[in-house]
Amino acid sequence: MQDMMLEVKGLTVQFRNEDKEYSVVKGISFHVKKGETLGLVGESGCGKSVTSLSIMRLIPTPPGKIVSGEIRYKGVDLLSLKEKEMNKIRGNEISMIFQEPMTSLTPVFTIGRQLDEVILLHTDLTKKQAKERSIEMLKLVGISRAEQIYASYPHELSGGMRQRVMIAIGLACHPQMLIADEPTTALDVTIQAQILDLMRELKEKTQTAILLVTHDLGVVAEMCDRVIVMYAGEIVEEADVDTLFHNPKHPYTRGLLESIPNLEEKKRRLFSIAGQVPTPDTVIPGCRFRDRCPDAIARCEQEHPELLELEQSHTCRCWLYAE
Repeated sequence: MQDMMLEVKGLTVQFRNEDKEYSVVKGISFHVKKGETLGLVGESGCGKSVTSLSIMRLIPTPPGKIVSGEIRYKGVDLLSLKEKEMNKIRGNEISMIFQEPMTSLTPVFTIGRQLDEVILLHTDLTKKQAKERSIEMLKLVGISRAEQIYASYPHELSGGMRQRVMIAIGLACHPQMLIADEPTTALDVTIQAQILDLMRELKEKTQTAILLVTHDLGVVAEMCDRVIVMYAGEIVEEADVDTLFHNPKHPYTRGLLESIPNLEEKKRRLFSIAGQVPTPDTVIPGCRFRDRCPDAIARCEQEHPELLELEQSHTCRCWLYAE
């Protein structure tokens, strides 16, 4: 399809710990079309960030490695590209906003130098023009003292300010595909709204495809066209955003939605899903969610559920819908 930007098929990512290898992402498949925003949600430890890093080919090797699957961008298999070829795409056509701004920014270089470097690497602008664009990008992400911040070092900025700088770097080359890993985590509500508006504006103007990795379902409801729910390295449900919020099928998805506070209801305790996400090296026969699931049946203990298509564009990994 001409409007297909990204296709991930059967992606499996493993990590080695001492003498053991274990899968963090297990055979997941999804796609993102031009101008579409796809949400990737789930608790910490579900494999969301590893999935996004795999697309950018930034998995640290060792200990990690992509053992199977395809990652195609505009029909080109990214896993088959040489590093030099991948560098032309990374940061230019596909850009990523990282989750941890302090570890992603180089502490010994100024903010301006790090912004300029990205722009000069992927465009034909002069140093003067690159500086002008850098300052413009800092203003776009809500930094009022852009010229002063341009000359500052990362340690001189607050966590929220560093996050905005990371977003400016991600948007500096006007990418066709943007991967945003928890882009508004360290920001206050006002700045969060500005950043989301900026991403929405970029999408509308240039038909940028966005893969939004988050655990904030409020952001998902506001920004996304489709949603993928991940649990323990697998996709457990996929649907368009309206269907997912109004007709969730998987018990895990229902639990996530029930965890959202409701101002119209008075409760002594907020709902939470019992237990924790299993670690990647934990061997669980059957469904990996069964120990936390209120609807588990005998079949869940013995057989691992397949991803079932319930209706058009709505899939769910649960034995409750096998019939």
